[in-house]
Amino acid sequence: MPRKPEPLEPWMLEAINLIVRRILTLRQAAQQLGVDVTPQQADNIQGRVRFQDALEEARLKYYAEIGGNPRLTKDAVVGQLFVLAQRLTADGEDAKAADALLKLAKVQNWTSGEDYKDKPVYANLTQADIDRIRAELRAKQEAVQNHATEETA
Repeated sequence: MPRKPEPLEPWMLEAINLIVRRILTLRQAAQQLGVDVTPQQADNIQGRVRFQDALEEARLKYYAEIGGNPRLTKDAVVGQLFVLAQRLTADGEDAKAADALLKLAKVQNWTSGEDYKDKPVYANLTQADIDRIRAELRAKQEAVQNHATEETA
């Protein structure tokens, strides 16, 4: 008969929050909480299903908290992407910085080609398209006039 899993100790739950929020290892989190854990003990604890479930639950809760923050806006994401790109550039990681800037450009929707905000709708039409649309419009106008003429007669 399988044995009942041991519940997590209170310090482990606190350690899980530190792991999630500060991106620490279990040993680092335990050390900050004043608990002495050997590497073997840390591996054993991290291998527990209950620990993994609690860790995943804490991560999801933290991500939901971040995602629900009203200050998390497109501008905040753009600013962080730009700062990260600057750091990569300062570290000599030019290719990675270029990738970060490309991602920033996509978030800003700068990669769609020309900026069509100030362009008229017909800017991409050929003369044949314009002639076809004119003919359709004339046909509709004539149909409306014929219909109006029939109603008055």
